[in-house]
Amino acid sequence: MVDQDSAENGEEKGDVVIRRAREEDIPYVMEVNVRSLPENYWYGFYKYILERWPEAFLVAEVKGRIVGYAMSRVETVADPVLRGLQSELEGGMEAIKARLSRLLQPLHIKTADVGRVGHLVSIAVLEEYRGRGIGSRLLGETIRVMKEVYNVESIYLEVRVSNLVAMRLYEKYGFVKVRRIRGYYMDGEDAYVMVLRLKPLPVDA
Repeated sequence: MVDQDSAENGEEKGDVVIRRAREEDIPYVMEVNVRSLPENYWYGFYKYILERWPEAFLVAEVKGRIVGYAMSRVETVADPVLRGLQSELEGGMEAIKARLSRLLQPLHIKTADVGRVGHLVSIAVLEEYRGRGIGSRLLGETIRVMKEVYNVESIYLEVRVSNLVAMRLYEKYGFVKVRRIRGYYMDGEDAYVMVLRLKPLPVDA
């Protein structure tokens, strides 16, 4: 992961650069999205995310071409599942506690009614550029930004239950499946909600 200046100006590793998105990048991001995912968004949505949470909208460039992106926002929620405080799936909370026990001491305060969380709305890499670690770098930088810039207590995302490759990547970074949403996608497929808890658990969690 990189420091703040390098994230803004572009972190180069090999011929891949990870940097903050700019408004002129949006049409190219939309192209990546349409070519990579069935879930698509309108221009105004990308612009809204970029204007509200500019540090959390990242692109990956190879030789000046945008080949991937990660787009996130910050939300204030009361849902304890999205905050990484509860799980609706068997073993989910145990996995969260086991990971945190290796990294963080319990927080000796009671749970607040609401919390700030990061939502990884969309992440994609063009098919011909996959297998080069670009998605992993976009995800790693997203986690760093959400933790260090936006100070969220957790990050959550939705993923198709059939997308085993993506789930393995998320699990590598500590995300845990905590909820299943029936028929979440337009084609009727279910989604898993996966959460990465970034702050210590309160004692009453």
